[in-house]
Amino acid sequence: MGVNHLLLDWYGCILKRNHEGRPRMEDIVKELEKSLKFQEAFDRAKEENSKQKNTLLDFKEICPPGGSNLVILYTTSVKGIRKTSKDCSRVHSLLKSLKFLYQERDIAMHSDFRDELLQMLGKSAAVPSLFIKGRYIGGAEEVFRLHEQGKFRPFLAEIPLNKSEGPCKRCAGVRSVVCRKCNGSHLMKLADGKRTTCTECNKKWANKMPQLLLK
Repeated sequence: MGVNHLLLDWYGCILKRNHEGRPRMEDIVKELEKSLKFQEAFDRAKEENSKQKNTLLDFKEICPPGGSNLVILYTTSVKGIRKTSKDCSRVHSLLKSLKFLYQERDIAMHSDFRDELLQMLGKSAAVPSLFIKGRYIGGAEEVFRLHEQGKFRPFLAEIPLNKSEGPCKRCAGVRSVVCRKCNGSHLMKLADGKRTTCTECNKKWANKMPQLLLK
């Protein structure tokens, strides 16, 4: 074999060796410089990727009552405003298609849900509004932008899957049930024959499903 033959060095670089069988210093320096440049480029790419990757911690911490470990969607069943109704339906359909458990709070059916949303978001409160584990994700525009970028589903990684095969058997997906105390009349008959407002349900005759997780 020649005195300047090529050999594979112990750290994986092909270096020329001198007549004593040792790698030449200039070749070692060149290879080290290449390795450093590669490592720097790798670190920069890793840092840039980390900046671009959204996590729940990037979103404002606003937690609905009882929502620290839940997905909660504030929505409305009123169809008076077409865009609002369509946006609520789109977000609901997306969550349903992903098959994760979530809780839907209809501000049209229960005024306390509306009050919750106003207290959390103030004048900017609007539906749909989505919260995941105590973080405010946003409305339909923000949700679908994240979904199109492939960043939305990872937010649900620790949320239980919905294993049911259909809507709730008690409310059929309406999210409320008829008040059993007044049978939906919102009026109660007193012992003296007079009538008074039912204290068990809202003005829409409905009681909220306890801890309802929509399918």
